[in-house]
Amino acid sequence: LHQNTANHSSSTAVHCLAKEKITSLITLGTPHISPESALVDQTRGLLREIAQDPSCSSTALHDRGVKITCVGSSGLAGNLLTSELEELIAATSYLPLIGRLGKDVRGDGIVPTDLAFMDAPARRVVIEKCLETGSPVRHAHVLPTPWNLWDGSAPSWELPEEITWYGSPGVVSQWFKYIE
Repeated sequence: LHQNTANHSSSTAVHCLAKEKITSLITLGTPHISPESALVDQTRGLLREIAQDPSCSSTALHDRGVKITCVGSSGLAGNLLTSELEELIAATSYLPLIGRLGKDVRGDGIVPTDLAFMDAPARRVVIEKCLETGSPVRHAHVLPTPWNLWDGSAPSWELPEEITWYGSPGVVSQWFKYIE
């Protein structure tokens, strides 16, 4: 009990300090909406809990002086009728999350653009491809596995180093200017 109290006090202190010191927030390929119709909740309930706390809204953060930038990719379409592995993976992520596929449904292969942005006054930055390679921007340099649904700490599959993601050269330059 004493240890839990100490950890809670520590996290409360960090939270209070962060509220005083943070002036900008940049999210990269982060889901910000958890639709009620979603078959899978990528965040295991965290998004719904945050949405219920008015102090976490983009307006509340903005009113505290925090400038918010949400970066999402529109580089990958989801398609179930293809031999392209990335399109299949994107489809298996997008379909359970937003309930549809089509030419207008794009994202980073994991998070569809429909879910990647907070409401205004948050800034929206949509990146389609890497300025250096022309490759589509993917969610990360790893790929979640089915085991991640049951165990969030299960290892993901590492992708080849040449995979373009939000942290790749030619992509960082498209959102770096918003760090303040």
